[in-house]
Amino acid sequence: MFKKEKLKTKIGIETMGKQKVFGSLDEVIEVCSNVKDTIPVLDLGHIHARGNGCLKERKDFEEIFKKLKPLRLKHYLIHITGILYENGNEFYHLPIKKGDMPLAPLVEIILDNNYNVTLISESPLLEHDAVYIRLQVEKGIMKRTGKEEANYKDLSEIL
Repeated sequence: MFKKEKLKTKIGIETMGKQKVFGSLDEVIEVCSNVKDTIPVLDLGHIHARGNGCLKERKDFEEIFKKLKPLRLKHYLIHITGILYENGNEFYHLPIKKGDMPLAPLVEIILDNNYNVTLISESPLLEHDAVYIRLQVEKGIMKRTGKEEANYKDLSEIL
């Protein structure tokens, strides 16, 4: 049916939050490098948990995008949530504000590099945190433009 309808799909491989489970960032990148039409799904809460709280500063998030460079992605699919973890393993998702992974450095990197991203809330407070993510992006845009409103249609003015 896909061939008949000329539909093209990609398979997303998500990073996982437990060290004993396949799905580290490096493993996901390796699969995507070797299997046609696969893309990474970056669950930052999982990466943060697996790295025992490794995403704290701008340089930590920059390292993720640096590792992804060889894939030459035109778009990034990113899941965001707070996360409860211990010893490099996820227990469960938390509201973003209850977790210890900051959102601001990620937003800065996305805006500074004009990355094409889809940010998805995976928080237990799904809609609330989706709005919170959007507000943080708008705050970053307004900071750069000096305007009191954020215009998503044309981000060229902030670059």
